Amino acid sequence: MNMNYVHDLNPVIFHITESIAVRWYGLAYLLGFVVGYYLLFCLSKRELYPVPKEKLADFVTLTAIFGVLIGGRLGYVLFYMIPREGLSSFMEHPWNAVMVNEGGMASHGGILGVCLFVWYYARRHRLSWLATMDGLAIVAPVGIFFGRVANFINGELYGRMTSADNPLAMRFPEEMKLYSVEEMQEKVVPVLNTLHHEMGLQVPDKYEGGSVQWLIDQVRENPQVRETVGNVLHPRYPSQLFEALAEGLFIFLILWWIRLRFPKAPHGLFCALFCFLYAFGRILTECYREPDAAMWGVLTRGQYLSFGIILGGFVLLVPVWRQWKAGRQK
Repeated sequence: MNMNYVHDLNPVIFHITESIAVRWYGLAYLLGFVVGYYLLFCLSKRELYPVPKEKLADFVTLTAIFGVLIGGRLGYVLFYMIPREGLSSFMEHPWNAVMVNEGGMASHGGILGVCLFVWYYARRHRLSWLATMDGLAIVAPVGIFFGRVANFINGELYGRMTSADNPLAMRFPEEMKLYSVEEMQEKVVPVLNTLHHEMGLQVPDKYEGGSVQWLIDQVRENPQVRETVGNVLHPRYPSQLFEALAEGLFIFLILWWIRLRFPKAPHGLFCALFCFLYAFGRILTECYREPDAAMWGVLTRGQYLSFGIILGGFVLLVPVWRQWKAGRQK
């Protein structure tokens, strides 16, 4: 008998129509932007952020669209979709780049997108790019936290396999979407037969693409199905929650405390700290997360890209050190 929690959370909050729904993932993005705006407003009131309060709403909205959303999607296309499917396959179906309803956002792409957009915005409004980026570096972990929690609710980006005796172990039905034909015949088809013959449920006559999604939907609604399906799933780490804490809440608390404790900190310090803390947190948590792309040697795609963020952190330390040195000489 399976004693681990079988993930049964529904990614949909409610349906507007049969095909249009409000999802937790979309709400997570909205909460990230709203809370981020509020926190930047607090910093601006204390004169700890260069964007004036009356311009913050527009700034956050534009950053969300051109930095986070477009950057995150393009990052997914460049770092994951094209390496997985090949450039020729992507060129045959380029519209897949905008199919956000099918999932696919890369946090590394979002970070790069924000950096580029803020550089443009700061130059146009004659603001310090580093000072403008510092505030975003402080509040961005809040959005990351909400996003990772939404990943958990969706049951996606689940962790690597662990022992069923591990008190943290959970079972994620979404793993069935990656089963090979052999695994489908070995695991899913017997489950469908059991549900049909022993529980009297109307199940797909044979394995089809929709049978896995049917099972996942049934897991959320029927405790007996949940138990039956849970027995063929692997126990895994809830790596999404690890990432929510390590890449989100933990970083925000540290950077927020430093910002309030040292109001005259040199520009760029918080960007550099974010780079180091996020990269180290991502590298660590990726050890517990099932790789969602081909490994690059012994590293996952996320770990490899995180080393680039660490390098960016060291580059940012150069102007930080110069400002600190100039301040000591006054």
